[in-house]
Amino acid sequence: MAQPPGAPPPMPPSQHMSPSRRDGMSAHDEKQRRRKTCFFIDECGVRLQLPKLPVMTAQCFFHKFFARESFRRHDRFVVAQACLFLAAKVEESAVSLRSLVRECHGVRYAGKSRAPLDESSERDVKRSVVMAERAVLYAIGFDVCVENPLLAFIDLVNKLRAGDVLTEDLKQPFSQVGINFISDSYRTALCLEFPPQKIAAACAFLTVVFLRALPDDRPRTAALYGALAISERSLRSICTQMAELYVENKKCARLLRDLAEMGHVPAELVRPAPRPPAPPSDSVAGVTPSPSVLSSSSSSAGP
Repeated sequence: MAQPPGAPPPMPPSQHMSPSRRDGMSAHDEKQRRRKTCFFIDECGVRLQLPKLPVMTAQCFFHKFFARESFRRHDRFVVAQACLFLAAKVEESAVSLRSLVRECHGVRYAGKSRAPLDESSERDVKRSVVMAERAVLYAIGFDVCVENPLLAFIDLVNKLRAGDVLTEDLKQPFSQVGINFISDSYRTALCLEFPPQKIAAACAFLTVVFLRALPDDRPRTAALYGALAISERSLRSICTQMAELYVENKKCARLLRDLAEMGHVPAELVRPAPRPPAPPSDSVAGVTPSPSVLSSSSSSAGP
């Protein structure tokens, strides 16, 4: 049952026995459900032609909801639709319930032999989404104000440019890659654990390492870490959780290797995991890389 308004904010799943864990779900399975459903929200946002901000807000609502509720007691796809429906209104990009239900149905059953929603089924799904939206509001204590790391990241880019850490020709690719890292951060529960300023700082650091733009002199190095203003403990924690998203991404192999050599992620993340048996030809294994922040046709994250 959802918590009443005024209840304390949810603790991140990594720091306590979450409702899903108490219901017998493993930490790995809970993490995978969060990642895959946030990717679903991303895809639905693309289909609905929503700006990135309401999509990120929806993913934040989703993480908050399941910090208090169990995945075993709710249809995560219905909750995801409710979060997206609510976030679109909060971020002044409202969509009709009918459009949302139809597009989300198309994303959920893409490539599967599932008939389109008929009038009766559509009415039932609409009712479920509205009820789930109410449950989400109770779970988040009716606090719909979400501070996004994007604003802090933009401020950081300006500081790094002023400190001569970034050259003018690097500013545009740095911004694009960094925004993609911030988008990917919502596939983890970092928004429950860290304030947006720290997430933005860590994503800026990941971007510097990914682009191999680390300063080679002391004054600019001091300017970089002074602008980031994040402790090593927080930086390592965020980098590790982000790196887990990219273990199977070949484009990020060098990034993970560099982070491990610098001591910011565990070395075991760099070692190639044993390949699982090849899935049948009619199945899809793993999670598809999330769509780019900048265009639906681009690849995910900084890489």
